[in-house]
Amino acid sequence: MSDLRNIALTIEADACVEDLKRVLALEDQMSLIRLGFAYAIEKGLSPERDISTGTPGGANYVSSNLDDEGLMAFIVQETHPVHASEPYRVVQILMSKGLRRLALDISQGHIGSVGDIFDQV
Repeated sequence: MSDLRNIALTIEADACVEDLKRVLALEDQMSLIRLGFAYAIEKGLSPERDISTGTPGGANYVSSNLDDEGLMAFIVQETHPVHASEPYRVVQILMSKGLRRLALDISQGHIGSVGDIFDQV
């Protein structure tokens, strides 16, 4: 199996994006998606596709545009070595899971700003 050149959010994660952009005052969608990926890593979310991932069919991105420096792939290779040969498959899963978890944590009052995320680290 080869790694992905295009990666997509799930429908549910895609639905969270506009609200997250507003609440977190982030205008750049790519930055928000990267933040969702980082949030998933920080929260230790599983790199496996499961019910918390959501339904395929959301917005699609070229992996080299989203991860122009290769840092997301590197993080996957370091944190999940079993998936090292196909890191963008994991990036795709974690960015959706992270956005959904971030939206949930905001709705429950655990997060109110980007600064709150860093205060938890």
